[in-house]
Order: sequence, then structure tokens, then C-alpha cells
Amino acid sequence: MSSHQVGSYQVKVLPSGLTFEVASGQTILDAALEQGIDFPNRCRQGVCTSCVCKLRSGTVVYLPPEPLSDIDKAQNFTYCCLAYPDSDLVLHHPFIRG
Repeated sequence: MSSHQVGSYQVKVLPSGLTFEVASGQTILDAALEQGIDFPNRCRQGVCTSCVCKLRSGTVVYLPPEPLSDIDKAQNFTYCCLAYPDSDLVLHHPFIRG
């Protein structure tokens, strides 16, 4: 049974195993930074790719226009500065530490 709040999702980042909550209507990056997590980022507009993770499980949504190219989608890339969780997530980012 999950212990997270209604209207929020649990995000786990591999390989560190770090977990954090993302409130409904909040981007993954905003939630991580709000909780003091050292999450790589620079532009916060989906351009620099510092915050890009690979989506291992779960679903995310983006506000229009869709920022992902067909190649991004094929690689399961998630732009955490623009992505809103639509379920609990497992992401992979090699430089995020627990």
C-alpha cells in the first residue's frame, strides 16, 4: 500500500534509489528542487537536456506543444523540467545521488 498523498506521485530515480513525491500539477524537476534534491538542470525549458532521464516505468504528460522528438520517444527520454507525472515513476539518471 502506498503512503503518498492523494494527488501526488512517487518518483524513484535509479541507480541511486532516491525517491521523492511530486504533487499533481508540479513538474518532476520543480518537485525535486523543492525537496532539496541536487537534480541536474540549467535552462528549465527542455533545451539543455541536463534534466533528461530515461523513463523505466510509468507515464508522464507534457503541456502543448509536445517537446519530444520521435527519437526522444523511441529512447524513452523524459524532460523532467517539462514533464508532469501521470502515475508513479521509475526514472534513470546516472548523476543523481541518493
